[in-house]
Amino acid sequence: MESIIVRFFFHNWQRKLLGIITAIIIWVFVNNSINSTKTIANVPVRIINLPIDKTISGLLPNGMLTKRIALSLTGTKDVVDELEAGDLEVLLDASTASSDEWIVQISKKNLVSLNPSIDLRHHITQVDHTDFVIKLSRLITAKIPITITKPIGTSPQGYDYLDVWPQYLVQTISGPEEDMQKLKEKGLEITFDLRDITKAELDAIKSSVHNDEISFAIPKKWKQLSIPFHNNNFEELNDLEAQSLRIDFLRKEFLPLDKEIPIRVFYPLNEIDKINPLTYALEANDDIVKKNGVTILHKPLYAQEVSRLFIEVVRNSIEIVITASPKNERNVLMWSLQYVNPKELEDTYVAFSITNFSASKNNLAVGIPKKQEELLRKRFREYMRRMMLYLTDTRKLHIKSSLEENQISAIAY
Repeated sequence: MESIIVRFFFHNWQRKLLGIITAIIIWVFVNNSINSTKTIANVPVRIINLPIDKTISGLLPNGMLTKRIALSLTGTKDVVDELEAGDLEVLLDASTASSDEWIVQISKKNLVSLNPSIDLRHHITQVDHTDFVIKLSRLITAKIPITITKPIGTSPQGYDYLDVWPQYLVQTISGPEEDMQKLKEKGLEITFDLRDITKAELDAIKSSVHNDEISFAIPKKWKQLSIPFHNNNFEELNDLEAQSLRIDFLRKEFLPLDKEIPIRVFYPLNEIDKINPLTYALEANDDIVKKNGVTILHKPLYAQEVSRLFIEVVRNSIEIVITASPKNERNVLMWSLQYVNPKELEDTYVAFSITNFSASKNNLAVGIPKKQEELLRKRFREYMRRMMLYLTDTRKLHIKSSLEENQISAIAY
């Protein structure tokens, strides 16, 4: 048995070895001569040597096109069958374009292997693709308007959102002429999310004068915007005013007015013959007293949802007005909080606010006084709209008044 095995391996061993080597060579030759064709979708395209005055719509800063191409590759079967889109890219030299309507012809010379183990040049024999036209456009640079919209989300507990500053910026952008024209007409928007701001961050902010109106400086990492024709990649804001970006908040506080306020009756002219100060005067009681001929609401009052500065400015120029109406129209008379000479109050508030901003170490809005003034005026008018009077921190002021016999009775509760 042993001699048979020895004779099998060693008898004429030179011929047997030559046969094995020949078989291996033939197998390698045949294996490499078998071609296969495969279509690969979403192959990335990179552009080089683009003229400095030209660009391409959808061209990213790294030279890649947002548009990708499908390639039909023919070559060595074992290589082609394993190829995926991430294994290669197409490299196009823009200096070879004969016109702005560049009809691209892709050959294996344009293929770049992204996989070090794949030699595309020696294993790909043919490249086919559908018509591929790249349009070269004039590169222009323009200032695009940006609107900082009202933030989304809710403010941290204990704070109310006031406004954002500045509300408008411009971004200097370079891109294809046709894309830039659309962008100039439409503009861009940035919207911050109040949920990204913590209570601890706001608690740590101090204000030099009135510490209930505070400014949260927008972090640098938030000062970005996406450019549509750059595949919505983010770019940093390059407007110098972006350094001043902030969101203003109001710390919620229960503020005493420290002032009694007048209360009077408004008599509509259409009923003046029947309802007037002579026929229905406001009755004095424990809540309503007369001082030197002026009717006063004699109760300690408080305010919420407004700032200390606002209270300081308006506390001597507010009054409660009850509107007289016939009983057949209204059993309980309407009342409202009124501001005397609101334009002058607004001017005073704005003047004090600008002074406070200038004195504050946290002043983030340097310059552009006109735009800042407009913002402060809007804030003052919003305070006027939402100011509410309270008797305690949980009890809003209510006034129940009605026409009685020869007088108007009113109770504050």
